[in-house]
Order: sequence, then structure tokens, then C-alpha cells
Amino acid sequence: MPEIPDSQKKISKGYSGNLAYFRRPHYLRSLKFWCFAATLTLCVLGVLGFDKWGSQKVFSTGRLSQNHAHLEDRCDTCHTGVDAKAGWDGVGDALVKFAKIGSLEAMDAACLKCHAGSGLHAPQVRNIGLNLAPPAGLVHASSCASCHREHAGPHRMALPSSQTCTDCHGSVSKMEASRPAQAQRPTVLQAAGNGGGALDLGGGVIVFLPPAAPAGAVPAFESFAQGHPGFGYERPGAVDPDDLKFNHARHFRSDIPKLNNAKLDCASCHQPEADGAFYQPVQYEKHCQECHSLQIQQSLPNLHIPHGDSQKVRLFLAGLESSIESSVRATGVKEPVAVSNRVKEEKEALRQRGLFSLEDLQKRVFLQGDPQDVSGERLMRSGKPKFLTECAKCHTVNAGGNGLEMAVQAPQIPKRWLSKGAFNHLPHKASACIDCHGAATKSKLTSDILLPTQQSCTECHQPVAAGKEGVKFSCQNCHHFHSSYTAPPLEASSRPAVPSTPLKLQP
Repeated sequence: MPEIPDSQKKISKGYSGNLAYFRRPHYLRSLKFWCFAATLTLCVLGVLGFDKWGSQKVFSTGRLSQNHAHLEDRCDTCHTGVDAKAGWDGVGDALVKFAKIGSLEAMDAACLKCHAGSGLHAPQVRNIGLNLAPPAGLVHASSCASCHREHAGPHRMALPSSQTCTDCHGSVSKMEASRPAQAQRPTVLQAAGNGGGALDLGGGVIVFLPPAAPAGAVPAFESFAQGHPGFGYERPGAVDPDDLKFNHARHFRSDIPKLNNAKLDCASCHQPEADGAFYQPVQYEKHCQECHSLQIQQSLPNLHIPHGDSQKVRLFLAGLESSIESSVRATGVKEPVAVSNRVKEEKEALRQRGLFSLEDLQKRVFLQGDPQDVSGERLMRSGKPKFLTECAKCHTVNAGGNGLEMAVQAPQIPKRWLSKGAFNHLPHKASACIDCHGAATKSKLTSDILLPTQQSCTECHQPVAAGKEGVKFSCQNCHHFHSSYTAPPLEASSRPAVPSTPLKLQP
């Protein structure tokens, strides 16, 4: 059988008697050695020379975002704890410094130098001063970098996605793990009672404080449209904390007089601010006075009891005789005797109504109002047989110890109802008031909360489904991770002086 060319047998014969073939010099073998030696030398020189001539960019995992582009060559701004020019004192020192560079706590502290007040989320007890176990990272958001990813490219840093939130809020086990920290977290958003309360933040902004969440509830959910818990004002027993007595249903009835030749509707009293984001507070002078006049004498249409300041009311009543004289003169009566006679007539009219002293006036104005007059001679503009309606009909009145210190309690009308989410009306201009506040047409009590439920919001704010066009429903649309309310400074209140001299209406 002929021998196969270049077979193993033939090749082995070529080395017969020459077993030291591998010791013979060869240029390729020498080149391999010198390449290895040069590479090793360059590596050693590179490591030794990096501290003096190297650039920190060699460790960068990518370009900084547009937000932090000005820090491109200043790595130590965020990666604190290491003096880049101090050198490394041995391998151990180098490892310690690398550990400091990678410290999440050190980087968080660096972030807060520029982003002051942006503490971590509620379960992250390391930054809110609580000494609990485990001390941090209960829901895997143990640092700023958990949600804000840097070195991802030169574009603007992307906001955390909803998935970042639902990774924790969609897990029952993670939410349960955060419960101890949630329960002990200090906050001003605590309810004043079982039904909730109100907190005045100053600047005309009053927020609603919801009642405590039901015990044992674990708010784990997939999205706003799938399992999201109801809003705070939907909790059992929640009531409107305002004590202003108002009947919405009554103002929708057909027998209410028209205002500016138009039937009353929501827009008659509820009017948006200039930017359309929120609504202006309802004001007596602008929205109520046209129908609910505080005229004290039917014969003096320009003489009105002040509104909104109890001290001014008491001063007005104490000097009512002077006010009557000024009002008479304002009607065109100038001759002194005529003015005096007209003042006497007006005082006599007051006495006929049972008003003989300052105390009588205060009780009538603050607490009692005029008796019902079925004769129809003294009618309010609304048609009721009662000319002067008492403050207590709409307001809570606190009576002083001597009967002459009556004061109206200021209404506490919440302007912000969502304590953990943001909302404004601007994107909802296309919706009618009744679409979200339909309960107002049947509400007779101020305690009724006339706001949309979370479930009703999902009719629009959900993914595209069932032939409907979905509206934004991501977590970022309503929630601001770092935001929180702070309590306003408490100031000592002072009770204004009350006139003590009785008013004499006798001739």
C-alpha cells in the first residue's frame, strides 16, 4: 500500500535522530519572546506613569450627558474621596482609593452639593435620619444613580421610566419590606382627624391632609390603570375640612335668580387663574355679593356690613350711627336738620326691628339674622322673606366671653387636594366641569368631597385599548420623586381690640 504524503508517520521520520530540534534557533521564536517582553515592559511603565501623565478618561464608561457636559474633565466632582495627584502608596492604598471612588454614599453627597434638598425616596432611611434595620436600600433605590443613569451618551439625561417605579411598587414583597420605614417617616402630611384635615402653607395655598390609610393595605400595582390605589381623599371617612356652609345643589335649582341674565353654573363662581393651571379662590365680593347682600337697612342701599374681617364688623356696628349719617349724606341730603331727622328715622327703624344696643346688633349680625317676615315687605334678592341673614348661616362664629367679641372663623378651603401627586387643569380644558365634578349637582353638604375618583381618571389615562385613544399615564406625569411639603412657620396670633362702649340707639 503506497504511503500517504505528509502522513504522521512520514513527518515523524524527519525528526529521527534529532530529538533536540526545539533547541535550534529560529527567528519566529525569538520574535515572540521580544514581543512579550516589550508588551510587559510597556504595561509596567504605563501603570507607573499613569499617576503623573495619565488621564482619568481612560476609566470612563461613556460620555457625560448634556446636563453634566461641563464636568467632562472633572471626574473628581462626582467621584469624590480621592486626590488624583496624591499618588498611590502601594497596592493597598490604590484599592482603598478605588473603593472610595465607587462609593455610592460619596457620590450621593456630591449630587446634593448641586441638587440641594433632593433627598432619597421614603424607604431610603439612610438619608432621612431614621435608625432602622436594614438601614438602606430597602427597595433597591439606594442611591441617586439607581434611577439617574449617567455616562450613557451626550444627549440629555433621560428621566426614569415608569418601569423604574413599578419594579418596586409592583412588588408586594418590596412594598412590605419598606413598610417599617414608611410608618416612621417624619412628615407634615398627617391628618388632623379621622376624616382628614387641612394645612395652610402660606401664600393662599391650603392643602388637604388625607386620613390615615387603612391598616394592612399594601399599595402594590402595575400601572395607573391597573391596581393603582385611590387618591387620599377617597379613603374611608374622608370629608371636606372646610366649615363654610354651602349647598351646591341649591344653586343649580331653576328658581335661583339669573346672574348677568344667565343661569348659574360652575363657571359663575369657579374661574381659572390667568395661566389656567389652577382656579381662583371663590370670593364673597366677586361671586356672592350680587345675590347675598350685606345691606343692613333696606332704605340705605349703599350701607353694607363689611365682610371678611370680624374686627371691622364690630367697629362698623359700634359706629353705626356715624355710618348711617354718612350714608344719608351720600344720598344727596345735605341740610343739617334734614340729615338729623333722617338719621332719627333710620334709628327708629332699627329699634322697630328689636335693635337697641351694640350687643343686640352683634347678636343679630353674627348669630341670629332678622326674624322671618312672611309679609314679604323685607325680601332678600333671592326671594327669601328675611332681609338680613346672619354670618352663622354660612360661617362658624366664635362668641367671646362678654358677648361683644364675636368673631367669624376663617374658611379653610383646600386649594390642593393631592398630597402625593401633581395636578393642574390646563391640559383638561377640553373637558366640562361636570365630567369630573358631576357629584356637585346633587351635593347639599360642605363635607362632601366633589372630586374625581382615581378610577374615573383611568377612563382617559390608560394605554390605547378598546378603540380609545390613551392619554399619558406614566408615573412622571403626576409624581415628583423628590418633592415634599414643609410646614409653614407658626406665628402667634393676636386677638384684635373690641369696642367696649355700648351703642345707644335710643332718641
